Amino acid sequence: MAEMRRRNFAGQAGIGAGLAIGLAIGLALGNVGARPAQAKRNTANRADGAAQAMGQNHAAKLSAPHETLAKLEGHYGRVVKFVGQTGATAKPSTGTSTFSAVLGGRFILERSKDVVFGRPVEGLRIYGYNDATKQYEMARMYTMSTGITMMKGTSGDDGETIEYAGETYSTGAGDVPLYARLHWDSENQFTVTMSTTGKDGKQMPFQETIYTREK
Repeated sequence: MAEMRRRNFAGQAGIGAGLAIGLAIGLALGNVGARPAQAKRNTANRADGAAQAMGQNHAAKLSAPHETLAKLEGHYGRVVKFVGQTGATAKPSTGTSTFSAVLGGRFILERSKDVVFGRPVEGLRIYGYNDATKQYEMARMYTMSTGITMMKGTSGDDGETIEYAGETYSTGAGDVPLYARLHWDSENQFTVTMSTTGKDGKQMPFQETIYTREK
């Protein structure tokens, strides 16, 4: 009887030991499998952190086109001419604009106030240069529309003249090509000419705005 109890105890002890060893092996194998995965995650996190740091360092450095756009900063009087119009619609409108650097000089913000045909009109524009795409960019908004017109441009003379292109939406006509040419006439004056595509397929100017810096 005593001998049977000893055998049962030994058998139970052997089973218990086997379970313990099995669990230990399972945990060990689990840990071995987890370590490479964790290492991969740590490596990925370090890579992401390094990429973000590089991106921040790159973004912190302003390029030459940003310095050229910085010339826009200041207060201006502006005259808006409607090209190709006759009668009352040909009469120039006048207003003012203020250009200021924002977000550490990465962008230039313009706020304008004009009186067009006796009605006050306010405008907001954001100018920038995208170092990644090597293109100038501009967003245009004003109180006579709820849309934002996005335009991209290039320059062949280090920013003295910037040629922008984009699209605007017109009721009845749908998407309409839109072009903007910013050209410095002198140190304290520049002109923005707005155009669309004419029936002949060429650019057709419809508005010219002359900015004169107020000293």
